[in-house]
Amino acid sequence: MSTLIYGATVVAGDTIMEPGAVLLRGGRIEALLDRWEQPGEAFPGEAIDARGCVVMPGLINGHTHGVTPGALFPSAAHSLSRDRWMGHLDRHLLAGTTTVLSLCGLGAMADVREADRHHAVHVRGATTHLPLALQAAQASDGHGLTRAARELSVERMLEDGAVAIGELGGGQTLGGGGQDLIYIPEAIAKRTGIRVSSSQARRLKEAVLGRFIQTGALDERRLSDLAGETGLAGALPLGELAALIADTVLPSMEPALGAIRDGVRTALKLGVPAIVHSASATANVMRELMDETPSKGAQLIAAHANHPSHTPQEAYELAMRGKDKGWAAEACVFDLLHRRHTVQTREHWDRLLSEPDLVSVLATDYGKDGEHDELISAVQDVFNQGHRSLAGAVAMATTEVARLIPGIAPDCSKLRAGGAADIVVASAADFRDVKFVFVDGQCVVRNGELTEEAHR
Repeated sequence: MSTLIYGATVVAGDTIMEPGAVLLRGGRIEALLDRWEQPGEAFPGEAIDARGCVVMPGLINGHTHGVTPGALFPSAAHSLSRDRWMGHLDRHLLAGTTTVLSLCGLGAMADVREADRHHAVHVRGATTHLPLALQAAQASDGHGLTRAARELSVERMLEDGAVAIGELGGGQTLGGGGQDLIYIPEAIAKRTGIRVSSSQARRLKEAVLGRFIQTGALDERRLSDLAGETGLAGALPLGELAALIADTVLPSMEPALGAIRDGVRTALKLGVPAIVHSASATANVMRELMDETPSKGAQLIAAHANHPSHTPQEAYELAMRGKDKGWAAEACVFDLLHRRHTVQTREHWDRLLSEPDLVSVLATDYGKDGEHDELISAVQDVFNQGHRSLAGAVAMATTEVARLIPGIAPDCSKLRAGGAADIVVASAADFRDVKFVFVDGQCVVRNGELTEEAHR
């Protein structure tokens, strides 16, 4: 059946048609029109009156986790249940994201294909099957590693369809948010029976290891105050508490940093994109690699360059250094716009995005329990704040992602005659109010709800 979407502001790519129309037939875009002269009921198919809406390509999220049945995160934690990973894909789709890249790089491409086969969202995979990445995962968790995954290599994964190397490093293996959310609270609860929050875990960690996660940074007075605040003062001697935190965080640090070096050098050797975890704990190794191996023949991407473990100025300076060396910067929305469970400031976000051409792409990362803000809300915020034009903001979640990671969505990043019909129709007033989503010309979201075609 043919579908006509008319009356909307159509963001095709570099161009905007206002009002415009998009004609779909046979899973492809048949035509883009700057007007539709016949009334909707005269169209021989479904006609969607999209006045008051914006129509754009399906969004491409180049930084996701928890969207396959494979090992979770760079720490290779236990995989999620089918309901959980399918639910994450549902959330992406309902918010207009039609392609995701799983950066849980220690799974197998069979896991990626299973997710891709059962859900309308196009699921793509990346790899970090490097000896030191495996060592880091096992030091922090590793319970989701399969025997087959342990025997894989980056080269074999790329041959099997992986489109990038990444995520190289992660909060779980580098003393970041993953440790705060999961491993430090679990270690303390196991020893004392007391469960600390993620924000308390972060402050305890920084009292022991500092913001840059290193030995010799212990602040005993601060740790003592925090132990009293969290109820740990009477449960564990201060020295044991410090040792417990250090023993939870540090074993994976050195292998994870080594894996970043190995992964970047492998990407340059093979000519494939690499996505590197940017945070205060990796700033030194990133500067080292930026100076040692300027990006030539492969695209190196600093993931979440706006990571809140940096100060805003540190984030800006590292991103500028990367830009000078040919690296691209990704800004992640985390949950900083709406939910604000883990990131309560937008200062880093605005500092980087206000600099012209410093940030190339937008993504979500994972958020607390997968509750990140929507990628489409990041697009609207970048536009509303005046950081980019409407077309420029949409490009940061479509064409620019496809440019940096060529295998992720080779035919889906623009609206063009003959191209794949991955299309989003959203309210122009609030992009999060997604009305329709089409994937390969099939309607998978209608009036804000999943259709039967969303699951396969």
